[in-house]
Amino acid sequence: MDENLRQAAAQAIGNIFETMFFVFLEPLQPEREEWRTVARGSGSEWLRGVIGFQGRIKGTLRLWIPYGLAGELATDFLGLETEASDTQAVDIVRELTNMICGNLFAIFDRQQVYLLDLPQAELVRFDPEQAGAGNPEDRRLDFLAGDRMIRLEIESGPVG
Repeated sequence: MDENLRQAAAQAIGNIFETMFFVFLEPLQPEREEWRTVARGSGSEWLRGVIGFQGRIKGTLRLWIPYGLAGELATDFLGLETEASDTQAVDIVRELTNMICGNLFAIFDRQQVYLLDLPQAELVRFDPEQAGAGNPEDRRLDFLAGDRMIRLEIESGPVG
């Protein structure tokens, strides 16, 4: 991933989590000792948001959030008195994916119009340690939200 795109992605996800959910993200580097502990502590049930984009570059953005954290975000965001439903947790991840991608391109390239696909989200089993094997580190950004991990992956290339 281009370094400018990487920096814009980190800024975009940080902006969205801070302004929409009052959650402050800390970059989590794989070389830090706590990475494996945090990855394991996040559990195996995650929600994965996916959105395609096309403009000067095209590609896919994926957002991985532990299921429990997504439920907490949905509960807080919607101001619910009871725990958010599965549908509400999926909806919040879909909307987060859309907001992060839109914010990313507002930061990365204000001159170009980007078309975004409809965001999708689904419950998946995910092991961050295993998932890293098939996706180079330069395509992903890991963050710490409290004591849980969030992963943002971007696959992109020139339109052509």
